[in-house]
Amino acid sequence: MKNAQLYDLTQETQGAMVSGAMAARTKNGLPPFPPPPTLMQVRRGYAESPAWFLVQAAEFAPEPLTVQNLRVRHVYASEKLVQALLELMASEKWFDVIGEEYHLTNDGLEMIEANRQRAREIFAEFEPMPQQEIERLEALLRRVIETSLTCPEPPGTWSLVHSRHRAPAADAPAILKLLHHFTDINAARDDAHMAAFLPHKVLGHVWEAFTYVCNGTETAADLYDQLAYRGYSRHNYADALKTLAARRWVQSNNDKYEPTDTGRIAREKVEQLTDDYFYAGWSCLDEDEFEEFYAILKKLKESCEQAAG
Repeated sequence: MKNAQLYDLTQETQGAMVSGAMAARTKNGLPPFPPPPTLMQVRRGYAESPAWFLVQAAEFAPEPLTVQNLRVRHVYASEKLVQALLELMASEKWFDVIGEEYHLTNDGLEMIEANRQRAREIFAEFEPMPQQEIERLEALLRRVIETSLTCPEPPGTWSLVHSRHRAPAADAPAILKLLHHFTDINAARDDAHMAAFLPHKVLGHVWEAFTYVCNGTETAADLYDQLAYRGYSRHNYADALKTLAARRWVQSNNDKYEPTDTGRIAREKVEQLTDDYFYAGWSCLDEDEFEEFYAILKKLKESCEQAAG
């Protein structure tokens, strides 16, 4: 049960919570929120977006953002795209640029606070399940996160520590703290996965291309069609496939690529190591507590989906 599917369930539950809360707000006759600024809607839903970079700015504050510190975690995005998005945000006066550093301005801080207030309003009256169960789930997941922060390296806690920088206050409603815990879980998974594949000394977009080939993508053109949002070109993906072929992780037949047995074994080891690193922090829950956590988590997801439906 402690595998990629459980991690996916935590992220699906977070998405269901947002959808359910928004739907409940509409059903209760509350007025819609005004649309966010146009720039906040650009590439919405992608990690490579102004909205997500503003989240990252909140995590790094009061330290500035740079292309390089952003790409410690965003290993799949091209430097050029990260730079372009930061420059676009600076043109909106959300950042003040000093050399290679992007410092939050008052306008940027106001945008961050507006997003936080929006979340508080969305979840203010949302009760997808009894409060006692929400509080219990939050407490169990908080223990997992606190334990993960103290686990030995690898994997390290770069992403998780930064995610905790913008956690809700201790007196915040349990549902808001739980919502952020799922974001922490995503950060911890990123830490674990990077620690598992980066020792192979391949660039992030090369590893991602390899993952797609293992899942059936065959050509550089197909990789580009599916991953252009990362900011790399078709030529970049052709080079990535050549790099993977040189490692004997993939093989080509008429310009169509497939993983080799060596490649499949390498990827399976990385995925297993990712799980091992990621679930180390879950050892704080005994078997009964884990079963309780899983049952409440599934119930929450189903309740939120019903609210959204």
